[in-house]
Amino acid sequence: MIIFDTSAAVDFLRGGAKTKSLVESIEDSGDAVAVTTVSLFELLSPIQHRRLAKEEKAVKAFLRRTILLDLDSSSATEAAKIMGGLLRLSIPINPMDALISGIAVASGAEKIVTSDHDFEQVTKISDLKIEII
Repeated sequence: MIIFDTSAAVDFLRGGAKTKSLVESIEDSGDAVAVTTVSLFELLSPIQHRRLAKEEKAVKAFLRRTILLDLDSSSATEAAKIMGGLLRLSIPINPMDALISGIAVASGAEKIVTSDHDFEQVTKISDLKIEII
């Protein structure tokens, strides 16, 4: 299972050639693309704010192609370990990125696909693989 963080999902929704090809490749291999509930929140918040019905339909269509991973106690604990470890190294990251990373670790995801370089910091204290698009 490969997690698309919010930036990768946005790129896909905007018709990004690389993310579109990556989704097709993952699906063709029998693997699954996943999105976290944290990314769902990040995707839907501006849509709800601006009442963008067309974009909301596109997000929901994308979600039907994915596995939606929840933030539960195990993933929150993993996120706290990631955030705490990075803060001990004086490397702050966006808390949403720590939550997405915690969900990825707790769910046994193979990697996170993103354009957000904050996730590269996570590799300093975790075995989680990050693919920057």
